[in-house]
Amino acid sequence: MYPILKTEALNGEVTRMVVEAPAIARKIQPGQFIMLRIDERGERIPLTMNEADPEAGTVTIVFQAVGATTMRLAKMRAGQSLLDFSGPFGKPTELEGVRKACVIGGGLGTAIAYPQAKWLFDHGAQVDVILGFRTKDLIILEDELRACSTTCTVVTDDGSNGNKGLVTQPLAKRIAEGADYDAVLAVGPVIMMKFVAETTREPGIRTLVSMNPLMIDGTGMCGGCRVKVGDEYLHACVDGPDFDGHQVDFDDAMRRGVMYRSFEQVAVAALNGEELPEGRECAATAEPLVEMELSPKQGTVQAETAFASDAEVAAAEPASATAGAPVQAASREVLPPRNKVNDDWRRYAAQRANAAWRASHETYQQEKVAWEHVVQASRNGAGWSDASENPMAHSKPGYSGHSGRRRW
Repeated sequence: MYPILKTEALNGEVTRMVVEAPAIARKIQPGQFIMLRIDERGERIPLTMNEADPEAGTVTIVFQAVGATTMRLAKMRAGQSLLDFSGPFGKPTELEGVRKACVIGGGLGTAIAYPQAKWLFDHGAQVDVILGFRTKDLIILEDELRACSTTCTVVTDDGSNGNKGLVTQPLAKRIAEGADYDAVLAVGPVIMMKFVAETTREPGIRTLVSMNPLMIDGTGMCGGCRVKVGDEYLHACVDGPDFDGHQVDFDDAMRRGVMYRSFEQVAVAALNGEELPEGRECAATAEPLVEMELSPKQGTVQAETAFASDAEVAAAEPASATAGAPVQAASREVLPPRNKVNDDWRRYAAQRANAAWRASHETYQQEKVAWEHVVQASRNGAGWSDASENPMAHSKPGYSGHSGRRRW
């Protein structure tokens, strides 16, 4: 057991927690993360280290209560304990030799940017820090980062702190003024990191981004945290989480990042005691499942049914209501409207198409083409999950049903 020594609310959504873990505190470095489990029935979730004190034997984590496990975690207090708290996982951020850096944190990513900035500052580097938040009420760790930086700029989307803007604006200004950075380090929403990397691409400044994909085991076995870097897929848990921002396919990362959002909604509903979708519970995953009818030669396959409604899909973004139409038409041919299960799967197909559409035209086309392959396979007499490029392939027989979690 790992005792919780202190908890502190940094704002209405974010909690800082100090955990006693001497072995990890002696080894963990900036950029690395831990995996924790609250109790024997809990899921494993990854959280990046915010601070470690080897002498005190403590590791500090900062997290946002957005999923079922982090909501439970936010309610825990000093004196309670966590069942599992293991690590360190991942590779440390490559900071050796950096003499002048710009460290950028967006939202909760600020908690990960802090140990990077502190390490550089403590080792004599010049550190410019840029922080971005939606509004002033969400600003966290500003004092801590000002204490370990040469300059610190904080911007908000709405200007409520008196400095409206995006993190890329002060970054571009400093580069234009001649800032000769050895490295730019960015941690935050994927879209933010994408545009930070674009800002530094032309001047050729080395840019590291901390990727935050869904993650299950943290050891490279599940493949859930794959990130496309250049021409290959790498695992954020063992090859990262830091990657060259000029090589990362951010559009692909955004598309993958929204794939399991509806599953998390089911977990939150269960935590709040709300009524769950019809189906039976799988002992291995404790998630509601149903049996889906396929072609006679395939039998049945278990599949989650917690999908967005047509209205929710249409409301996701004004123009995206039509984006899923071709995919829904394809899924209607493969899954005729004869029962609720097929209806759920068609809605899910449109939801995926809308997510792909919001990510980029390229990823949407990939989704559309994949469904065209499924339709063709169906017309040739195969069941829909036989298609080699079936976009629902993660729900084929043997899929565990675990939705995975993020590091922060």
